[in-house]
Amino acid sequence: AARRAAFRPRFRPQSIKLASSTYMQSRQFDINHKMRAILVDWLIEVHHKFKLRPETMYLTVHLIDRYLEKEAVQRNKLQLVGITAMFVASKYEEIYAPECRDFVYISDKAYTRDEILRMEGLMLSRLNFQLTAPNAFVFIKRFAKVAGIATTPRSTTELLAHYLVELTLQEYKMLKYLPSTICASAVYLALKTCGHTPWTAELERHSTYTEADLLQACVRDIHELHAKASTGLQAVRRKYAHKRYASVSTIAPADDFFLSLAF
Repeated sequence: AARRAAFRPRFRPQSIKLASSTYMQSRQFDINHKMRAILVDWLIEVHHKFKLRPETMYLTVHLIDRYLEKEAVQRNKLQLVGITAMFVASKYEEIYAPECRDFVYISDKAYTRDEILRMEGLMLSRLNFQLTAPNAFVFIKRFAKVAGIATTPRSTTELLAHYLVELTLQEYKMLKYLPSTICASAVYLALKTCGHTPWTAELERHSTYTEADLLQACVRDIHELHAKASTGLQAVRRKYAHKRYASVSTIAPADDFFLSLAF
């Protein structure tokens, strides 16, 4: 355990390209975290409408945050940044990516094709054409498999874990956590919510997180998002209310008192 702890990432190495959790305060002056949340909420609906891969949504949000960390943006250009990020992410992840005109249409012609293409060039240049980064979707697939909840058809527990992770996409404050921490915490919380043993030796070995590591701020923050999901932005909740996702967004959060016993 001591040896694993020595290699567990406690910081963000420069080789791992993740946005800072403080860029909004230090870099942006005309937009704030609420505007970012509204943008991501809308993009989740666009992603669902275009029937894109889950990886595309995660990469889209990642590109938005990394670009906003480097470039101050006026609020009337924030949606342009969002659709351009999804345009780039689609090219990277999809076999048949939506065309530029599709994004012009979905934005109600708020931006022209030339504006999107110019923003694409600027975004790629500012990011030095480096798009690959740790993907939360990969982590949660792995952890779900180790937990034995990645079944066919998909189990309610696995779908709940995915729902909890997607709830974090809109939350700027969740940037302070590594993608692996978020996914391990979501799997832990999904297992506990569905009445299963929340953490095992196998999960600890594969994730490198002990149960004590998880029973800290990240699980608390995700549990809070779950509890407040019905009163916040609704794109993720509506998506996971569909029977295709076993209506997991209607599952009540784990009992506060039960959680407090663990904490």
